[in-house]
Amino acid sequence: MIHFYFSRRIKYLLRKYDWIPIIAILLTLHCISACLLLFFDYDAFAQDTLLKTLWKGTWWFFVTATTVGYGDVVPTSIPGQIIAVFDMIFGIGLMFTILGAGADKVIERRRQRMRGLSQLNLKDHIVILGGGAERKLRKLIKEIQTDRLYKGVELVVCSEHYEENPFTKDVEFVKGRIGDDDTLKRACVDQAKVIIIYGISDDETILAALAVDEINRDAFTTAYIRDRVNIRHIQRINKVRHAGIAGKQYGRIRVITRINDLMLAREISNPDLSEAILQLMNTKIGNTFFSIEAWPEHDCTLGIPAVRQMLRATDAHALLVGIRRFEDGSMCLNPHENIVVTSKDHLFVIASHRPDIEWGPLLETAKNIELRLP
Repeated sequence: MIHFYFSRRIKYLLRKYDWIPIIAILLTLHCISACLLLFFDYDAFAQDTLLKTLWKGTWWFFVTATTVGYGDVVPTSIPGQIIAVFDMIFGIGLMFTILGAGADKVIERRRQRMRGLSQLNLKDHIVILGGGAERKLRKLIKEIQTDRLYKGVELVVCSEHYEENPFTKDVEFVKGRIGDDDTLKRACVDQAKVIIIYGISDDETILAALAVDEINRDAFTTAYIRDRVNIRHIQRINKVRHAGIAGKQYGRIRVITRINDLMLAREISNPDLSEAILQLMNTKIGNTFFSIEAWPEHDCTLGIPAVRQMLRATDAHALLVGIRRFEDGSMCLNPHENIVVTSKDHLFVIASHRPDIEWGPLLETAKNIELRLP
């Protein structure tokens, strides 16, 4: 009963006065009662040395305050027992205060995190700025989490459209406008490895892209633009990045846009083309598209025929459909056999899963194949 009473009183005082002054007051009262207790009942605590005597008193306080009560040290004088009664009250109050304060801090920190108000401490993570349609956003998150390339990478969603984190515990949430410096700072955007800008509108996406361009130009960044007319705004940013900033060139912001309206005219003359493309984009059924970097740690060149045979020999039985040049960013689909692939070019392939490639042995085999090719 006494525990219940103290816990209620302590919670009331914590809400009204905060926990630091309460702990200070209770600790001061305990020190005063401890001195009086040693004065009136010194024989019960006396040891060989003063240090051991003080430790014995401290031991008695913690045993009493935690209501364990071993009974190995007991005040015998009446004044000592009266003082001990008050010391028990102060001790129990002190223990409940410390435990209550700690529990409140943990709960409040968790509540702040769920509401997206906490400052995160992440590095080399993935940040999704915006959250237009929750259903599409959930699908995007699931695609990222099932991709072997990003296994174990932390994922953060920034949006002002949710009151609390609506996603799983594996996804961090930061509440705020995606173009605000405070939101980007709390999401550690400056330390992110991948940034996906998916605003509720093109205006929001473009403003967020401008903010990201100032904070983190090294991250792989992609932006979803609904109206293709607005792509030019991202292209302006990319021109500046390509020209160089302070003598350094940066990778471009990739733009993703709607393709449904583009497919309407193509479907008339190419029946079932849209269905084939949708199936290639579906990671749950059959083969799909992947982009892989060509032997980044090996300085060599190979012709398209050798590259094709090398990719088909992988565990994913990959089919080469295009390349993007590392040097100038130019794209080549269905490349001609006289084209040469260099290190760090991106290869676009169709495969059952992302190819797990050890480039060293495959390059040796490919070079032998190239020597035999006419």
